[in-house]
Amino acid sequence: MSEKEVQVYGYRWIILLLFMFSNITMQILWISYGAVTIEATTFYGVDEISILLLSLIFMIVYIPVNFLASWVIDKYNLRIGAGIGAILAGVFGFLRFLAGRNYEFALIFQIGIAIGQPFILNSITKLSANWFPESERTTATGLSLISQFIGIALGLFITPMLLVGTDLSIMLLTYGVLSLVSGILFVVFVKAEPPTPPSKRATVEKVFMFDGIKKIFTNKYFLILVVLFFVGLGAFNMITTYIELILAPRGYNALDAGLIGAIMLLGGIIGCVVMSALSDKYKKRKILILTSVSVTTVSLAILSFTADELLLYMFGFLLGFGILSAGPVALEYAVEITAPVPEATSNGALMMVGQIGGIIFILGLVDFTTPTGDYLPALIFLTSIAFVLVILSLLLKETDTKNN
Repeated sequence: MSEKEVQVYGYRWIILLLFMFSNITMQILWISYGAVTIEATTFYGVDEISILLLSLIFMIVYIPVNFLASWVIDKYNLRIGAGIGAILAGVFGFLRFLAGRNYEFALIFQIGIAIGQPFILNSITKLSANWFPESERTTATGLSLISQFIGIALGLFITPMLLVGTDLSIMLLTYGVLSLVSGILFVVFVKAEPPTPPSKRATVEKVFMFDGIKKIFTNKYFLILVVLFFVGLGAFNMITTYIELILAPRGYNALDAGLIGAIMLLGGIIGCVVMSALSDKYKKRKILILTSVSVTTVSLAILSFTADELLLYMFGFLLGFGILSAGPVALEYAVEITAPVPEATSNGALMMVGQIGGIIFILGLVDFTTPTGDYLPALIFLTSIAFVLVILSLLLKETDTKNN
């Protein structure tokens, strides 16, 4: 292919911003009940487990829908694949408001939103490959992942402000309108791909998804990434879910837990920006993945034993930096080591195992504590398997991205 046939378009940033907007909206819809659990039980007239299910259902639904979403994205294109997710979020996000105080309808509509999530998240590397040159690809992937964390943070921060007593109506209406607007903007303005590819790698013919699944799960380096996502996202979801319970025996309240949780997300956002930029600049993946996993392991070790406020904030930040910064680099690394497997196939598989890890760790480590209620045993367990990730990361091979 001649150099003239490879071209980069400024419209790629519009595509990325609209995608980020849809992802932010999706995460707000997911986490919105988590920040107002007590008020939601009163509003719907159900117990706390029922409200927890409204958030947990996203992880459960992701597993069976993942392969369908990847197939649609690979078979058709980014606009159709991710567009399905944006439309489902828009329609069911608004219907959730119309459900009023009926919990059963709210759960059904929440499931509708959850079905859309894999169509969004599995499109991340597809967008980067279709629209961005090699020198910007990990950065684009990193920004897409950052939008996920921004959505979670906004959902946790804004939702309590939208309550009127125990009435969730204003919150549900606000997020319903937001999701509709996001879905409409995506469908109207997002294009599947530019007129000409942004890199030579974007022109390589891909294998069919089912053939791709066979290839990725016989690739030893990809299997290492599977373990990394399973443990990394599983540990992060477990810690963020139980953060108040982890900190309470050490003398901290819910406000402290919220602040430390926010610091973890901030660390993750900064980590994604820094590691993505380094990855694109130096064309290195393995060393950055190893660095992220090592920072995660050390941070977990310190957090397991300390009750010092400064150390909790410092290593909480570094824990978020370590776990979440590995995401964009590992996703791009997965695309490179599994080529010509479609991007959505490898992307979707890793996201799925991360969701499975979250479910298993959240449910499996319940009450894994000392007799006094300290989650020290659970944290030591997470530290131990994080150390295993350091060893596995050493076995990865560096990829050659200079000629793509």
